[in-house]
Amino acid sequence: MKREGILFQGLCIQESGNGFIQEEGVYYGEKVFFQKGETHYVDCTYFLLYGIGKNRRCQELVQGMEDKWRNYLRGKAKKSRYQGEIFWNSLYGEEQECAQAALGLLEDIRAEESERAELAWIGFWYLVHKGFYEIYGFLKGRFETTFQALLWLAKEKHQEPFVSISYLCLEFLFAEELEVKIVRNGWHSDLYRCMQRCIRKWENISRY
Repeated sequence: MKREGILFQGLCIQESGNGFIQEEGVYYGEKVFFQKGETHYVDCTYFLLYGIGKNRRCQELVQGMEDKWRNYLRGKAKKSRYQGEIFWNSLYGEEQECAQAALGLLEDIRAEESERAELAWIGFWYLVHKGFYEIYGFLKGRFETTFQALLWLAKEKHQEPFVSISYLCLEFLFAEELEVKIVRNGWHSDLYRCMQRCIRKWENISRY
C-alpha cells in the first residue's frame, strides 16, 4: 500500500500569489508544475469523519457490524490523537459511533502492520463507497472534472457548512482514488482558510 495521498499526507495545497494551488508532482493522474511557493498539507481527517458520521447509509453499515469488531474500532479511535472535544460533541448517538468506527479504520490503515492495514483499507473503502455512491457515480469514467463542479455538487447535497466542506473532501478523496484530474479553475485560498478555521474550532485535547 502506498503511504501517500489524502489519507496519509492530507490535502496538498501550495500557496502561490493570491491563491492556493496544487503542489508540484503527480496528483489526480497528472504531473503538473507550478511556481515555487510554500506547500501546505491540510489534514482532512476530521472532515472525512464528520461527513461519514453524518451519512445515514454509513451509520446503518456501522450498526450492522459485529459488536466485537465495532468495539475494537472504537477502542482504536479512543487511542487516536483526534480527540477534539468540540468535534466529538458535534456528533450525536449513531453519528458519533459511525465516526469512531471510521477513525478506527483510518488508524489501522495508517499503522505499520501491513496485513491489518490492508483489511482496514478494504473496510474503509467499502464504507465510503456504500455511503457516497453518488460521488463515485459522478466521477467514475471521467478523465477530469473541475473544482467548481465538485463545489457545486457539495453545496447542492448539503447546506450545512461543515457537511459541505466534508463532502468536498470526500470528493477529492474519490477523485484521487479514481485518478480523475481536477481542473482547479478557481481560487482555493477560501477553502484553505475555511478548513483551517474548522480544525481550530474542532480541535481540543479533552477526550470524548
